[in-house]
Amino acid sequence: MGKKWTKLLVPAAMLLLLSGCLFRPPDELYKRPEKSAGYDQLVNAIRDVRTSLESEFGVSSEDAVIVSGENTATIQLQDLDGDSLRESAVTFIRVPGVEKSLKIYIFTQVGEDYQVTGIVEGDGAAIYSVDYVDLNGSGQKELVVNWQISAGVYQLGAYTLDELVVPADEEGTATKERSDLLATELLLIGCSAASDGPSSYSSGFRLLDIDQDSRTEIAVVRVDPSGVGSQVEIYGWRNGQMSSLGGAGLSDGMATLNRVQSNYLSGEYYPPALYVTGTLTTGEKVIDVLSYRTENGRSHLVNLSRDPETGVSRNQLHGYVDVVPTDINGDLVLELPSPTPLPSYQDGTASNFWLIDWGQYNENGQCNTVMTTYHNVADNWYLEIPDSWKGNITISRNDSLTGQRQVIFSRWKGENEVPEPFLSIYRLTGSNRSVRAAEDGRFILREEGEVIYAAKFYDTSWDCGMTQADLMECFQTIQTSWYT
Repeated sequence: MGKKWTKLLVPAAMLLLLSGCLFRPPDELYKRPEKSAGYDQLVNAIRDVRTSLESEFGVSSEDAVIVSGENTATIQLQDLDGDSLRESAVTFIRVPGVEKSLKIYIFTQVGEDYQVTGIVEGDGAAIYSVDYVDLNGSGQKELVVNWQISAGVYQLGAYTLDELVVPADEEGTATKERSDLLATELLLIGCSAASDGPSSYSSGFRLLDIDQDSRTEIAVVRVDPSGVGSQVEIYGWRNGQMSSLGGAGLSDGMATLNRVQSNYLSGEYYPPALYVTGTLTTGEKVIDVLSYRTENGRSHLVNLSRDPETGVSRNQLHGYVDVVPTDINGDLVLELPSPTPLPSYQDGTASNFWLIDWGQYNENGQCNTVMTTYHNVADNWYLEIPDSWKGNITISRNDSLTGQRQVIFSRWKGENEVPEPFLSIYRLTGSNRSVRAAEDGRFILREEGEVIYAAKFYDTSWDCGMTQADLMECFQTIQTSWYT
């Protein structure tokens, strides 16, 4: 009897919960969202600041542009004191034509009003990125700002509000002058930019606790366009100040920075690591892997992938650059791609097809292969390749039909023998994609939006060792976030 009443009561309860939305008058459904408490007071405080700046410098102010990163809004609510409440509001202003024209104002709510409790100033055309982290272990967050001085020229600054004490008058308005509210500069240093476009990987620095001391460090990458002396340097809190904790060289000849990723190494303790992808003066892409180690009582940054004989990373992409370090097997540790070209038959139809061995570094500096794939970046999918296929296959493609892109896997029999097809994978688009997916022995692998991925096995003399269920498990679409 109890179970029967439960079955009746649950739908009834759901109806009551939904009724607040489903049975409201139509005019209420189209109302704009209500402003959060204190919104008008914050807007007024920001307006007062801008009016004061315009009066002081005699020019109009404007919103400062934040180009990249996770924090790009012109007004950002932040928990800077670590109490889990976002009581601080941060806004970004540019005063054209003056020294240190970029100004970051931090407001704190006092009663019903907002007052200025800190200011960060810098030079440049824009703010490339801004982050909030605890650098000194005080529990308060510092601001890490990447100032974009000009195209391709950046300065990385770190600023703390810890030393500011801002008294307020009876009305809650700060009594100190602007110069008295300036945050303390902990670090200001040149920083390279990555060439992979605006994204969380395109700044030439990363924030991570690389020495595992419960404080965040700043890893700064500086790449010399001549290819000489490119390196990573770590800055962290020591003896009451931000200082260099050491550095390590990148691959000899690295002249362009493509991306910087922070992640881990495999092993019992999963130590933090940096993965730096760059381009050599020869045009070849390499991936350097760096980690912080304690050896003989001394802690230092070490490049695990750099070959001591050649001075270049052992992880080289060798002409295939459509993939990047990725957690391909989902174990939270990045894998590095190592492409190998497939053999081609006579006319060279497979000359641009590659298999990719994905290697994972462990805490001992060893790189072990965890998976092999064929990546079709153009069609947005990849296939995990069984060990039995290695050395036994070649790949070609057929795009002759509109709305159908076909990749053909064939058994490799040697340079002078025609390869034997055993599998095709299709990317189907257009209004007739469902019909095409069902014809001629095909079966659907996946449907995503207006795209159907389908496959077909051929009757051949070679047993590829894969069933339809196996193929569906090994087939994956590529996540866009890996490449942006």
